[in-house]
Amino acid sequence: MNSLTSRFDFIKQIFGSIRIARDGVNVAVKCPSCKHVKKKFSINTETWNCHCWVCDLKGKTLLPILRKYFNSDIANEYQDKFLGSSDKHISIQSMQTDIELPSGFLLIADNIGSRDPDVKESIRYLLKRGLNYNDMWRFRFGTSKLGKFRRRIIFPSFDEDGTLNYFVARSIDDTVSPKYINAHVKKSDIIFNEIYIDWSKSLVITEGPFDLVKCGSNATCLLGSSLNSNSYLFKRIIANNTPTILALDRDMKTKSLKIAKSLSEYCCDVSIVFLSDHNDAGEMTKLEFKSSLLESKKFNRMNMLLHRIESIDSGSLI
Repeated sequence: MNSLTSRFDFIKQIFGSIRIARDGVNVAVKCPSCKHVKKKFSINTETWNCHCWVCDLKGKTLLPILRKYFNSDIANEYQDKFLGSSDKHISIQSMQTDIELPSGFLLIADNIGSRDPDVKESIRYLLKRGLNYNDMWRFRFGTSKLGKFRRRIIFPSFDEDGTLNYFVARSIDDTVSPKYINAHVKKSDIIFNEIYIDWSKSLVITEGPFDLVKCGSNATCLLGSSLNSNSYLFKRIIANNTPTILALDRDMKTKSLKIAKSLSEYCCDVSIVFLSDHNDAGEMTKLEFKSSLLESKKFNRMNMLLHRIESIDSGSLI
């Protein structure tokens, strides 16, 4: 059994200065993910459970975090010194994703010349929505000839390391129900296509994935119409102080203002795109959406007040 002193020394060696809690077991260091200026990454030196209170980086041990943010030599040293055989198994399992692409997944950009009628219809569907060949490659759109994913556009999402973290499969036939089949993952735990996000630049947020393809290179979607303060996306925005532009559907003005209010309470710079001639960004051309960005409005308390006044007749006050 390694002494607490040896564990403290190892953590100092890797993370730099530490702050030891009153219980003498938990320590706090700077987070290797969000790099918050304060020591917000907490490590229990008895169980090795760890968690960042800003960006929600967490693990049952430090092993996957050391491999991801440092190097394999440090991870191997940690494993040899501090983990037993059962702990090793748990740690390795925690690094593996449970998400897999649907059976028979075909990359559409690799099958442009396909003679299969369902694949051809899937390509026509994307073209009809205003997407081009480059979009098909960039967003790795796929389809399948098998089972419930036949005649669906499969839109995969990848985390910042390029690991699959979600997918949405939309039917190309409007009469089919359900219209969408989603990966069985808690939406608040992932950021859709995090791989493309630069947190130092303005981030456009839409409702659905087919909206974000019209929004330029730095965009993500809510996979819904709400943004909870406990969600991973919310925490990353706040941790990085990322300027945010909300471009939700036209009928979501009230929810846009609620989200803007929540972000602004953490001193986040928020703007809102109020769509007037289209229901959502997905209906627009890329040029139309780019023009709408120029008309985005900075969120402030006056926006909230005016909306409250407008909403009196309908009774839908925030």
